[in-house]
Amino acid sequence: MPTLDELAPDFVADANNGKISLSNFRGKWVVLFAYPADFTPICEMDIIGFARNKPTFDNLGVQIIGWSVDSAESHEKWIKEVKIGTGVEIDYPLIADVDKKLAERYGILHKTKGVTYRAVFIIDLEGILRFSAVYPLDVGRSVREVERIIKVLQRARELSHIEELDRAKELGRYGSLGLVDEVEEAKRIVEEGEKNGIVLRLIGGLAIRFHCHGRHSAHLRDYRDIDLFGLSREKKAIEKLMKKLGYSPNVEFNSLYGATRLQFVSSERLKKIDVFLDKFRMQHTLDFRHRIRLDNFTIPITDLLLTKLQMVGRIEGKDTTDIVAILEDHEVGNRDDEETLNVDYISDLCSREWGLYKTVTGTLQKVRQSIEDEVWVQCVGTEAGELSRKLDMIRDSVNSCEKGLTWRIRDIVGERMNWYNDQVMTGQAEA
Repeated sequence: MPTLDELAPDFVADANNGKISLSNFRGKWVVLFAYPADFTPICEMDIIGFARNKPTFDNLGVQIIGWSVDSAESHEKWIKEVKIGTGVEIDYPLIADVDKKLAERYGILHKTKGVTYRAVFIIDLEGILRFSAVYPLDVGRSVREVERIIKVLQRARELSHIEELDRAKELGRYGSLGLVDEVEEAKRIVEEGEKNGIVLRLIGGLAIRFHCHGRHSAHLRDYRDIDLFGLSREKKAIEKLMKKLGYSPNVEFNSLYGATRLQFVSSERLKKIDVFLDKFRMQHTLDFRHRIRLDNFTIPITDLLLTKLQMVGRIEGKDTTDIVAILEDHEVGNRDDEETLNVDYISDLCSREWGLYKTVTGTLQKVRQSIEDEVWVQCVGTEAGELSRKLDMIRDSVNSCEKGLTWRIRDIVGERMNWYNDQVMTGQAEA
């Protein structure tokens, strides 16, 4: 059986939704749970339990993966049967370990019955095995207990990271944390752009990390890639600059999406650079062209918050973390500066576009609910109240802002017409 606090054995395996690899989930927590067989009552309780609690795991940034020695075809039939019989949809992968090699590798193959023991493996962001448990074939497991263990592990990781940050601050060794390299590289690109008359600004999670310094910011994820925002009229100059800085164009990507986005790679630095041009296009389109010079290094902090609030559907744990970190370190106000969240600007955008209003207010409520339910376990006591207060200030301003005739007509149509882009481009950035 794999050893705790060491790399979990990687694998490429068939699943009901195609081939999956453990290494593909680096940067996320993974719950890998094994069960003996499809079409059995205790195992059905297992897969239904994880399915029903998947929104909570999503909020915690956790990927659920089931696993048995049955075939992918068997998994598909069982999933359909469960959906018909219970109404529960199994929307996470089930590994088909038909040759039982994965079960042998993880040490959970029952020698006489030829099935896996019931087992749980929890793997962290770096692929390190942090927890394992094996159960008798006839004993089910508690999904709530798995959730509790993940929260404890994540909390322990945060506290450890905070202590490491504090030590690094005392010793002046930020580089030892691997963060300065990304920040310094982003600064180098932005500054070289300025020297050549090119406007580039940092966007995405690394930009948020740059602006946030409170204890929640220590929980933000590690960054290997850099996301930037630029102007389409400077596209040729950007391509020339990136070549000068040692980055090669992703020719296939740029030929498909080059009108709105560019991508560059560096094998030497093991980094990928995404450059959004003119507008941030995800579930909603946000035009930052007229705001690109409001901050010297990143797009404005208010716009960074909007890139998180504009997401439709389930909000993942990393995005909740980003939003909470922004709220913790910035006051809500009525002006544009480097450290103030301009609620008037957010309200104005939402008053002009009903779809953005619908999404932003929905996301604000989801984040607030996460705090109240203590799903985001770092938010407790008076601190949770302060975060909720800021969320409520933004919500109240957005709701009270005067809406135009077009907005009111669209409001009558409501959700009967789709209000967001559900065809986000392949290869989107972790912005």
